[in-house]
Amino acid sequence: MPQSQKKLPSVKVHPDTSYLGIHLTNRCFLSCSYCITNYNEQYINVKTFKELKPYEWIEALNRLDLPAGIPLTFQGGEPFIYNGIWEILENVRHKVDIITALPHQVTLERFKQLKTLAWNQRDTPYPTIRVSFHKGQNDYKQLITRIKELQQILSIGLFTVNHPDYPEVIKEVRTFAQEHGVEFRSKVLLREYEGKVSTDYKYSDACSGKPIREKVLCKNYVFPIGPDGTIYRCHSYLYARRREEINLMDLNLKLEHGYRECSYYGTCIPCDVKIKSNQLQPVDILFLDEKT
Repeated sequence: MPQSQKKLPSVKVHPDTSYLGIHLTNRCFLSCSYCITNYNEQYINVKTFKELKPYEWIEALNRLDLPAGIPLTFQGGEPFIYNGIWEILENVRHKVDIITALPHQVTLERFKQLKTLAWNQRDTPYPTIRVSFHKGQNDYKQLITRIKELQQILSIGLFTVNHPDYPEVIKEVRTFAQEHGVEFRSKVLLREYEGKVSTDYKYSDACSGKPIREKVLCKNYVFPIGPDGTIYRCHSYLYARRREEINLMDLNLKLEHGYRECSYYGTCIPCDVKIKSNQLQPVDILFLDEKT
């Protein structure tokens, strides 16, 4: 395996970290109309990112000293479109969750070829490989059949967005999954639909679609990491590709949480500001024009 020119020192990830989202690629073989990467239909094409090479990801991720119970979450985009994912899974020293739509090249035989599945083995109340069903984009019967086979050696289940347009389809999927012994869960739709939102936001006007405050102070407890290794302060910065100075390959990298000025309040992504009951709230915002 090639080595980078840098000798990357270890980096301790702050213990308050809620989530590390590793976007190996932002390319995807599906085109869902409600994709969160195109929230408010205002962001540029995030599929044009430069991508780190597999050996760079391995070195950069293995330098991280993660808090207990926090895995790396491979997502995107579709992580299995990234050709080096199998090499990374064989060589990364951390536990890994994967959010995927399960392209057809992902098979039981391919997983069996890996020298280890230790990255998939951890005690959680949910499957660590979360396969997404999207109506009109993939076939839930095919997905469930494939997931049932993969369950032989993997922690894996089926998830879908609880879209108000097709509750009967979701009911069908749930029944079919139960019949085949596959875990199925639905998640809230993280965007406005017919003037309503399906979840509660910690800051009610944070997802208005345009900047509505001149400046706020924001502290985020997640680390969204782009395909080129850039570490973004939040998902809004990632999807809009706003300039950031920190990269996973930096020799003097520090991964800490602190309040930083932001002029884009109002363009927040719902996953960062929705109220969560099962983990640390991802973001704290201080409004400079109000008394605290």
